[in-house]
Amino acid sequence: MHPRPPEDLLALDGSASAWCGGGALPMLGPILDATEQLAPGGHVGICVVNSDDTYTTLDGTDALVFVLDDLQYVLDEGPGITAMREGRTVIVGDAESEHRWPRFMSLAAALGLRSHLGVPISVEGRTLGGLNLYSTVHASVDARRLAHAKLMAARAATALAQAHRENDLLQSLQSSRTIGKAIGLVMEQLNLDDHEAFVHLTTLSQRSNVTLRETAAHLVKQSNDLRHMTKGHTGGDKKRATVLTLVPRPGPTDGRE
Repeated sequence: MHPRPPEDLLALDGSASAWCGGGALPMLGPILDATEQLAPGGHVGICVVNSDDTYTTLDGTDALVFVLDDLQYVLDEGPGITAMREGRTVIVGDAESEHRWPRFMSLAAALGLRSHLGVPISVEGRTLGGLNLYSTVHASVDARRLAHAKLMAARAATALAQAHRENDLLQSLQSSRTIGKAIGLVMEQLNLDDHEAFVHLTTLSQRSNVTLRETAAHLVKQSNDLRHMTKGHTGGDKKRATVLTLVPRPGPTDGRE
């Protein structure tokens, strides 16, 4: 059982929670265990690239992994970040004499880092994250060890790609449900059929310059808020009139004569 990272890392921009929701973490444990055996004094972590080009550590064998990863994120430099940004394997044979990434290396060496192997996790040319193998003893990276590390990165790529697909599917289903609810609200409030209601909702989206999903979510939220505000009280006509001010009756340009 690997130590869990701090909650603030898991919650960073909602990205890690999205990957977790896709089921990535349970599949990463065996990959970390196998990679840990590749070098003495090994400390292994897997991080991902977020949509805003920041990074999040999904899992690691111990606390040192999260500390060293976080140092790279804060300093915006380091072998792991370079491996992900450039999509290539990065090897540090001697952290104490390494001149690249000077700010990170001085701090990492003080924390006990002696060597590092960073392998990008990529799918179809797209870098999803990186596999970091930190070592607290000097450990050379031979061809066999490098091949094994790349194999583990490929397995991680499969797990992360599957998690990403599952998360995209869940978001798509949620958006479809929200849009469906919004269409139903417009149909009820303005006495439109489903096609007319969809056209009207699309027009509102274009006029407000926000996505259809966001328009639908806003409408559903407003309807729910109004329902809670008027719950237990009379005056249904007043409630309906208030909702109608949020969803104007379509005009000639809204697809309804």
